[in-house]
Amino acid sequence: MSEGRHPSTARASLPDDDLLREIFLRLPPLPSSLPRASLVCKRWRRLLCDPAFLRTFRARHHKPPMLGFFAARAREPLFIPTLSPPDRIPPARFSLPQRLSNSWKFLGCRHGFVACLDLNRMEALVWKPVTGSHHHIPFPPEFHQNKCNYNGAERLQVGAGAYWF
Repeated sequence: MSEGRHPSTARASLPDDDLLREIFLRLPPLPSSLPRASLVCKRWRRLLCDPAFLRTFRARHHKPPMLGFFAARAREPLFIPTLSPPDRIPPARFSLPQRLSNSWKFLGCRHGFVACLDLNRMEALVWKPVTGSHHHIPFPPEFHQNKCNYNGAERLQVGAGAYWF
């Protein structure tokens, strides 16, 4: 081993994990901040992946940054990223699930969820682009019989039942 710094010297420079946590809490809440810092060493990864630290980080920074938005196109919404590299999310990352038919309608987004209607299958799609999870919700029988105005931001009132989209 060459002369100079020994592995123990780096550890001794910041011996207190609490001090490191305080420094990490001051990182910006961008998508690349914590993953990049966690690559430095196993100790940093352990501290940054701790559920208690992540809860504190989220509580300190309140709202996460806006990654982008969906613009309505003729057939499907197009994701437009708003962040600069290295935090920029490629539009292909947020492409719709493949199960949709040709007769669906993009309703909009709210709180990280996307709402769509498939009028041929008579179902709604609720999709969370960040996780990729999606749920198909069949329309109640009342929707098949009545002409309804579908709106992604409001409650639908049909007969005695109320349904949220």
